[in-house]
Amino acid sequence: MQIAVIGWGSLIWCPDSLQITTKWSPDGPELPVEFARISRDGRLTLVIHPGSRKVKTYWALSAFGTIKDACENLRVREGTAAHLVDVLQASDNHDEEMPGSRNAVLAWLKGKRDLDAAIWTAIKSNWEERRGIAFSQDDAKRYLSELKCKRDDAVLSYDRACEYIQNAPEQIRTALRDLLEDSPDFEARKGGALLSESVPGPATGELGRSL
Repeated sequence: MQIAVIGWGSLIWCPDSLQITTKWSPDGPELPVEFARISRDGRLTLVIHPGSRKVKTYWALSAFGTIKDACENLRVREGTAAHLVDVLQASDNHDEEMPGSRNAVLAWLKGKRDLDAAIWTAIKSNWEERRGIAFSQDDAKRYLSELKCKRDDAVLSYDRACEYIQNAPEQIRTALRDLLEDSPDFEARKGGALLSESVPGPATGELGRSL
C-alpha cells in the first residue's frame, strides 16, 4: 500500500522520527492552513483552520505499507493522540457531511493514481482556549508583540515563535505570515535548510513538535 503523508509545517524541515522514502513534493492538496495554534513552548504553529486562506501543501511517501503503522509513526513524530491523525483511502466516497478539508484531501488523493491512502495531522486551533477569543490575524500579531515585550523573561518563547514562522516552506503563504513579514517589527530567525537535498529518513531529537 502506498500511503502519502501530507505536511505543511515543521514536518517539512524537521522530519525527525517520521519515516518517509521520498523527498517532500510541493503539489499536495490545497488546505486552509494558518499559524493558529499556540504550542507548549509559545510558538505559533500551523494547523488546518477552516476559513483561512488555502495554501498548497506538501506530501511524501510513508516508509510503511499499512495505514496502522504509518499513522502510528506520524503520531509518535507529532507527540499527539491517535485520534488526531486523520486518514482517507482512495477507495473512500465523497460525503457531503465531511469537513471541507477531508473532501479536498480525498479529491486530491483520487487524482494520484499511484497512492492508496493519505494521512495527516488533524490537530486543531487552541486559540480560544489560550487567548479567550476567536483566532484573528490582529490578535496573533498582538500575541507576538506581547512575547516580544516579555522577551527579557521569555527570550526563548519569542525567538521560537518567530523562527517557526520563518522556517515554514515559502509556498505556505498564510494571511498571518504575509501580515507579519510586511511588518518592520517582525524579527525572524531563520534556521537550517527547509528542504533536504537527500531523502529524509529516521532521525532523533525533540525539535519541531506541533503541540
